[in-house]
Amino acid sequence: MFISDAGRSHGGFEYTASYDASMTVRGNTGKLELKLKIGLGDALEKHTYDVTDFTMNIQRISCLVDGRRVVLVWVENDTVWDHEYDRHYIASWGGDAPPEEIKGQISPQIFPGLAEHYYVELRLRREKP
Repeated sequence: MFISDAGRSHGGFEYTASYDASMTVRGNTGKLELKLKIGLGDALEKHTYDVTDFTMNIQRISCLVDGRRVVLVWVENDTVWDHEYDRHYIASWGGDAPPEEIKGQISPQIFPGLAEHYYVELRLRREKP
């Protein structure tokens, strides 16, 4: 997961951070865990979230994260990050993000410690069982 206080993926920031994100699900419930990888401090006040109402198909992942809807869409060619995250499920939103940076459905307000205008981008890749 990537966070920027600029409200967009690139430029104009004072704070950014990247987290290793892992989602473990059995049936339709599980946990989302975020571990700080690199950043200008750790803005998150919480690092483990309950996942419920989980569904997944080839085009998207939909679930509730601590009761708030998150929809990640399959991105074959990631142009926002110059193909670094090709073939990932991605949800992204920011208060100042251009349309090409917004994917699926997510809100910074799901994550205590983040302001409502922050840019958040959750990226998941399916691990082989």
